[in-house]
Amino acid sequence: MKGISHGKKLSLKNLTIPQPCAQNQWFWDEVNMSGLTPLLTSGYENISHGFVCEMSERWHEETSSFHLSVGEMTITLDDVACLLGISITGRLLPDRELTREEGLEMMQVDLLFTAEAAAKEMTKQGVAHVSFGVLKRRYEELLNRRNWLLEPDTQEEQDERAQVRMACIKAFLLLLLC
Repeated sequence: MKGISHGKKLSLKNLTIPQPCAQNQWFWDEVNMSGLTPLLTSGYENISHGFVCEMSERWHEETSSFHLSVGEMTITLDDVACLLGISITGRLLPDRELTREEGLEMMQVDLLFTAEAAAKEMTKQGVAHVSFGVLKRRYEELLNRRNWLLEPDTQEEQDERAQVRMACIKAFLLLLLC
């Protein structure tokens, strides 16, 4: 997946990720509130191989900066926020690796995986991770399931629709970050 822009990977033939139409305010309001919407339009499909090689040679890990002929340059989170238009406030992920149990719980609660499906993916990955392909399939399943629940009749169906909608949004945002 490296080398493919966020916006482009959402539309490549073999990676196409369906997005709800603009009229689905429930989806786009949440995506916009996440602050990650600029990733839909950010792109870097024309990167010079020579430039990447040159910059990698000038990177100094000890100081987290580039050493250039005109001086030292450090890219900060504020620079990233200005370039991509993405908010950098708050913590996105925990500062430690998730335990298997935490990963299983998150997959079940946040993405509505069954316990068996979550355990199978954890076993396949060997750690608390979910592969891009499995996450993409899960998102598509949630989006289709949400379509079946457009007109809920009972309170139980309304609750299920709210759960499915939130899981669908979370899966989409995770795909956007992958």
